[in-house]
Amino acid sequence: MTGNRGQCDAYGSLVGPFLRRIQKPAGDLSRHFASSFYRELSNAEEVAGVLARLTADEFEKLKIRQAEHLQHLLAPDLTLEEHLLAAQRTGRIHALVGVDLLWVIEAYSMYQRELQHLLGPLLTGKLEERELVTSIVSRRILVELQGQVSSYRRIEMQTAQVSSRIEELIQTTANFSDLIRGAMAAIGSVDGEISAFFARVDANRELQVEGSYGAAGQRYHRAMMSGSAPKISISPDKPEGQGPGGRAWRSGRIVVSDAWALDAATQPWRAAGDRLGFRAAAAVPLTDEDGHSIALLSLYSAWPGCFSTMRMGSFLADVQRALSHAVRRRSDAPVLPLQDRQHYRRMLVERKVAMLYQPIINLQDGSLQKVEALARLVAGDGVLVAPGHFFPAFGTDELLELLQLGLEQCCSDCEWFERQGIYTTFAVNFPAEGIGDPRYEKAVFHALKGARLGPSRLQLEILESRERSLRDGQRSEFLQRLRDAGIRIVEDDLGSGYSSLLRLDQYGFDEVKIDQDLIRGALRRPRRALEFILYLTRMAHAFGMSLTVEGLEDPGMIEAAAILGADFGQGFGIARPMPASEIVPWHQRFRYPVDTLHPVTALGALSAYLLWDMQRSAGFSANGANDAQILNRERMEHFVRRRGLQDSELGNLLDVHLANLGEMDGHHRDTVISLLTALWFEEISTRDA
Repeated sequence: MTGNRGQCDAYGSLVGPFLRRIQKPAGDLSRHFASSFYRELSNAEEVAGVLARLTADEFEKLKIRQAEHLQHLLAPDLTLEEHLLAAQRTGRIHALVGVDLLWVIEAYSMYQRELQHLLGPLLTGKLEERELVTSIVSRRILVELQGQVSSYRRIEMQTAQVSSRIEELIQTTANFSDLIRGAMAAIGSVDGEISAFFARVDANRELQVEGSYGAAGQRYHRAMMSGSAPKISISPDKPEGQGPGGRAWRSGRIVVSDAWALDAATQPWRAAGDRLGFRAAAAVPLTDEDGHSIALLSLYSAWPGCFSTMRMGSFLADVQRALSHAVRRRSDAPVLPLQDRQHYRRMLVERKVAMLYQPIINLQDGSLQKVEALARLVAGDGVLVAPGHFFPAFGTDELLELLQLGLEQCCSDCEWFERQGIYTTFAVNFPAEGIGDPRYEKAVFHALKGARLGPSRLQLEILESRERSLRDGQRSEFLQRLRDAGIRIVEDDLGSGYSSLLRLDQYGFDEVKIDQDLIRGALRRPRRALEFILYLTRMAHAFGMSLTVEGLEDPGMIEAAAILGADFGQGFGIARPMPASEIVPWHQRFRYPVDTLHPVTALGALSAYLLWDMQRSAGFSANGANDAQILNRERMEHFVRRRGLQDSELGNLLDVHLANLGEMDGHHRDTVISLLTALWFEEISTRDA
């Protein structure tokens, strides 16, 4: 060994005797060495900034650990494997607290110089032995540096991978709840013992936490909800609005707290954060196109300075850009506090689900066509929770569980209906996120297998939402497999968006349902609502599909939808959602009030007039009126006679118009529509009174 000092091994039994000679005296001087080393380091501005983030107690502990590190470095029985692992742990800490890698390299040069000063007086043996010990120490310092560099590289790679993971989530996740939970988990997986919150403002302009990551994050949220720590505010007039979160929200810029325990702005949350081990924080506002905040990410780390490294600065900027765009695209997602989300998920896990059924009738004869199965959660007091409250809490996995429970109940209730003499079809909502997911396909066929509810008795209503990212044709193939099995596929909420019209062309649905928000518009603009029904019905029929009108809440809308040619109707004016046990008595007492040949409501008459006017414009010829025009003329004449309006302004105008097949004055046409609309408003006010 002494003949090959340049190739000496720094570990093993041969080096032990040389290091044992200096082990105790070096250990005795280790605390002095640590203090001297940090005094030298403090002269460097960047390192001084890192050290300034520590409390006095933390700095004293750091010097103790540095003294222990020296003893570890000089340990006679230290192995290469043990040393590399220890160096990697140290490198991780340096990377997390914000020590630049170049400064790590510079610090080890400084460390080696200081160590030589320390060891010089202790190496009193032969020159050859002194050179050998110096060589061993230098080799170990090099190993130390290599181990630390590997940790820096690993953390850099991991952070880049998390950025890619978030981008992938944004591209492939259609469900808002899944996106937020996935993004929180991805961010929380970045090295640094990170806890995370996602929050948006509610209608009262108060921040509501909607997602969290990490046990410490959950405990912190509970502390804020219990009042033992204040909630984060966006108001500049409150102390709790002066922290990183409030400042970030108002500025639209990332705000970092390098030293949680020393930052005056964190004072309102200091006690709770200290108990949870928070040492640094970052507030990342997600913004709209104008730079106004629409959501807030609050991140916390167990390491001071964690969010001030170049690596984390770049990462946070990437997260801000990507998630801002993603949240903007999902701006319609309602704000739902985390405690409510967790409560609804627990109810689902506990199978507190009940199915209600809303009848859907044939609008031409009033017969029961099918029932739509509508899921409700059952609260502890028996109160039913509507989907509008709990759907935002559910991700793809929860929606799958809800579908499975719903199908299970439908199959059971179907058997009960049949024993009561009612043979009907069940329509079940199918989340668009489930299209292409084999778990959903399996759930449907598993529920049908062995049940008396055959595939032809099941309809799946595809809810309008952002669907999973699938290759071209994959959605159609998925739906076609269900159709091939005999299940009918219905597009829900036709007319709610441009995408629904694209889906109508792409997927070849068997039936469609008109978005009920269009029908509710009849309360303000009845002509527009009726025109929607008319043209969407004609479009659906042109595609070979039947059409259901939702939201039929009064006799006028029911009669109008029937006259305009819609196939089926659903709404409170026909029946409210009800338990299975109430379907039979409803069916026994229900009487359909509509005779499409003899309208009795102003809205029914207006529908006939719009049809007549459209047919007149499209089918005018020298041969006179066609059969459809004659039918609609008779409908209006019946309405006028029944209401005794023959000598009214409306009656006189209709006499002229119905007899005139040529061009008519648009003003007179608008007057007829206005008079019929006014009559309908009178009907509504009389009924409500």
